[in-house]
Amino acid sequence: MIYSFTNFKGYGSYDWVGLQNYKDLFTDSRVGGSYLFTFKLAIVATIVTNVLSLILALGLNSKIRGKNALRGIYFVPNILGGLVIGYIFSFIFTYILPTIGEVTGIDFLKTSLLGSTKWAWIAIVIVGAWQGIAMNTIIYISGLQTVPEEVYEACMLDGASGWKNLKALHFR
Repeated sequence: MIYSFTNFKGYGSYDWVGLQNYKDLFTDSRVGGSYLFTFKLAIVATIVTNVLSLILALGLNSKIRGKNALRGIYFVPNILGGLVIGYIFSFIFTYILPTIGEVTGIDFLKTSLLGSTKWAWIAIVIVGAWQGIAMNTIIYISGLQTVPEEVYEACMLDGASGWKNLKALHFR
């Protein structure tokens, strides 16, 4: 806290500047851009993560063969550390996607997404969503499993199926 009232750079001497750092914080356009970027990232990543998690949970809650193994596989991103995930996706965004872009002729993939100021935030959303989807999917599955089988049967008797079944469950 004391260093926030100085011009200390992490090494050497420093001078007291009072509230100047806080004044600069609210008048610097780069800080405003950072706040806007963080807000945009939070909104997009939250929506993408929750939509994909719900879709996966609906699929993994259905009567499919090997669903317990698939649930385990989908939970792997949650147990990997951030450093490992960063390394894996850095490799994907730097080497694999540019190669795919060259082969398919997709221009925005020909260079690393992380090296582009226009596309880097998309790469961050992808990584954040990939890691967040695991836990959200488990939460959605547990919520879906608490719905009694009789409710699903009643929905089918009423003529609802698929997404209509989900909508009918919501309004009961």
